[in-house]
Amino acid sequence: MCSVTVNNVAESVSAPASTRPISVLLIDDDETWSRTQRRLLERSHERLSVSTATSFKAARSALAATEPDCIVCDYQLGDGTGVELLAEVRATEPELPFILVTGEGDETVASDAIGERVTDYVRKLDLGQQPTGLVRRIETAVEADRSRRALAREQRQKEALLETVTVSATRSELGGNICEQLVDSGYACAWIAVLDDDRGVVPLATAGDTDYLEAAITPGTRPVECAEPTFRSLDETGPVVHSLATLEGTETESADWEQVAVDHGFSVVVAIPISHNGVYFGVLTVYSRTPQIDNRERALLTEYAETVGYAFQTTAWKRTLLSSATGTVEFALSGGCHPLLELAAVLPDESTLRAATVIPRNDHEVLYVTTVEGVTEATLSEGVDTTETIVSVDYYRTDDAIQCGLVVESPAPETRLVDAGVSLSQTVVDDRHARISAVLSGESTVNACVDVLSELYGEGSVKTLWTADESTTSRMEPIDDLTDRQRQVLELAVEAGYFERPRHNNTGELADALDISRATFTQHLRAAQRKLFAAKIHR
Repeated sequence: MCSVTVNNVAESVSAPASTRPISVLLIDDDETWSRTQRRLLERSHERLSVSTATSFKAARSALAATEPDCIVCDYQLGDGTGVELLAEVRATEPELPFILVTGEGDETVASDAIGERVTDYVRKLDLGQQPTGLVRRIETAVEADRSRRALAREQRQKEALLETVTVSATRSELGGNICEQLVDSGYACAWIAVLDDDRGVVPLATAGDTDYLEAAITPGTRPVECAEPTFRSLDETGPVVHSLATLEGTETESADWEQVAVDHGFSVVVAIPISHNGVYFGVLTVYSRTPQIDNRERALLTEYAETVGYAFQTTAWKRTLLSSATGTVEFALSGGCHPLLELAAVLPDESTLRAATVIPRNDHEVLYVTTVEGVTEATLSEGVDTTETIVSVDYYRTDDAIQCGLVVESPAPETRLVDAGVSLSQTVVDDRHARISAVLSGESTVNACVDVLSELYGEGSVKTLWTADESTTSRMEPIDDLTDRQRQVLELAVEAGYFERPRHNNTGELADALDISRATFTQHLRAAQRKLFAAKIHR
């Protein structure tokens, strides 16, 4: 069974919480003990960074200048006590890990410390017998505090996310609010990228250090043309995590965007597809100056993207149902799920096939009127000869890009989509994917189209991407009076250059492409022209 090919996601660069540095403020009026304990702590574990204070006043000054991850404080400080300092700390930092150290066990001191919500309580005698015991106590207290803070931050962000979705009226407004919220939570830059009608990447919303985007991102660039994580995620329809830490301060060869990112102080880039029910709308990308993105943070970003995808699909369907606008959806197939993929696979990597017209030739064959770029006529003919899916090829013009008619055996996915009620825009095929762009009518749905393609090629054979935010119209204005055959004849004549001067093909050649007689072709073509002219006159 064929299916969409999704490249492997970059290996996660996030580090587990247990490797993050821990800053400790060690407070004791005994300078010798402080100095000895500091060396012992830092030698016991490389992640500990210890600073010291030797009085109550000095501890106050140190806490005013910086916020440590943990405080280790002796009870006797000369100009105050550890419990008094604990009370002051708890007034502003109710959960900051605070470990009280005493020379001897004292139930009164212990009771007072517990009353002020001390994190831990230890005797110096016990530390002397177990030199590494304090390290374990510090690590345990800090990891518990970090987990609690992460959960609280996550809850706040989720509540803010829900509020943002509720109050935002349009996609642009929602995207802007989401990006602002992510920047406010600590990311240096955030943006949402979508595709325009030509599959070029354009920003829907940005926030934070947008100078990077202006320097590194060229709007309109197609996903396959750039390796920046946003583009990779759009191309692969999967998450991408990219670390820039190895490039900082080195002469390692890097892409232009990587150097710009490093110059802006970014350490990690995370790009998450925005999707819902198999419909891909774009990518949410964040840039962090923190060198680590852990699994919890990635999961939260994924939830953001999924929520945005749900909101985007909701607004898309609202727009479709409540107005005359239509939605353009792209269906991506690979792994042999399209009759032109076999041909694309044997052509040069830079070649592309664009089929603007797909016409049932008879009950057994389908004609793709195709423009082929990046290949010569000889190479194309050789490729056709090596494939089993292409029945024949007719060349209409070969001056700039090759225009030809490729005949394949039925069934074809495009004809099934037309039966499902969509209007085809074009099919673009390279060596990896066939991407079918279709305009949804008020009666057609993405799920119905996916079901049709899944029935033809198997479950999991299609990915869908919403490619146009604004209302779009089909390539040729529909005329209700045209029959299907008249429309097919007219479209083929336009695509094959029949109306150009000098004329590229005659009616006999085009009739052969549709497997009908020349007289029948001419009859349908003239009938279609008369109806078009009549419709234009009556406007």
